[in-house]
Amino acid sequence: MNEVAILAYDGCWAMGVFSATDFFRIVALLEQHLGVPQGYRARVLSIDGGPVQAASGHAIHPDAALEAADDCQLIVIPPIEGPRLAAGFAPDARALAWLAQCKARGARVLAMTTGACHVAAAGLGRDMLLATHWAYTRLLNKRYPDCTFVAHSSFTQAQGIWSSGSLGGGFDALLEMLAQDQGDRFAQLCATHLLVSMPERLSPILPGHRNHRDPVVLKVQDWIENHHRQAISIASLAREAGLSERTLKRRFQLATHLPPNLYVQRVRVDKAKKLLLSSGLPVKAIAYEVGYENVSFFIRLFKTQVGQTPAQWRDGASLPAP
Repeated sequence: MNEVAILAYDGCWAMGVFSATDFFRIVALLEQHLGVPQGYRARVLSIDGGPVQAASGHAIHPDAALEAADDCQLIVIPPIEGPRLAAGFAPDARALAWLAQCKARGARVLAMTTGACHVAAAGLGRDMLLATHWAYTRLLNKRYPDCTFVAHSSFTQAQGIWSSGSLGGGFDALLEMLAQDQGDRFAQLCATHLLVSMPERLSPILPGHRNHRDPVVLKVQDWIENHHRQAISIASLAREAGLSERTLKRRFQLATHLPPNLYVQRVRVDKAKKLLLSSGLPVKAIAYEVGYENVSFFIRLFKTQVGQTPAQWRDGASLPAP
């Protein structure tokens, strides 16, 4: 079983703490329904196990102290309240030492928005692209010059460290990890039950394709994911990126290990998976919703990528809400 440690500390946003606990509660309910063993145990931890005061002033009562999770496989760091960060907030040295030790043992780390300051302060983000809240990129880049902080609506990932620029990006990162651990189908089921957005608006689960440091390509990926229903050409992507078509194709392939046209196809198939799970729309309507007017082409494409037709995938993956 994967041990998940969610760090609670004075001034953190409670919604970051409990969005993670609720995510793994949904995972547990799906596992229970499917009759598979529980894959995760999520616990809220503080430095000494005592209560902490969230940014709202409410108390968070942790399950244990940090020392109880020295062998955890995933650490989730919620955001720090912005005004505290601007006033000079410095992560506790004990939390940083524990974080570095767990990372050295192979733990994955998810830092939500301003929580990325812990990664930087622990010396784990050197020469790394870290996503954070747009309002604090300049402050964090000045405070931690060995790291590069960027505003990003979803997340970045490198060397076992995920960082998100929004609360939704934190869910995106957790879904990517879930897909790596439990497979695409299970992660898609979880995504459709999150209740954070309409399923077709959720970011695609495409593990590994954001594991790069090219901010222009990340911007293009975001654009594709938000405009997948439109007719997308290399020329339109190049205009969005401010690059020549040749340069775009080269940089996109280098960063994502996919050509742009194939990435567009994978985004559309992912969106179709979510619609197949969450709606009763016929396959023809779903093909149109994700950007294909030719339903036969869409079915062939889906089967090539997934190994099943859309109807077969829907039948095999259907599940009532937990």
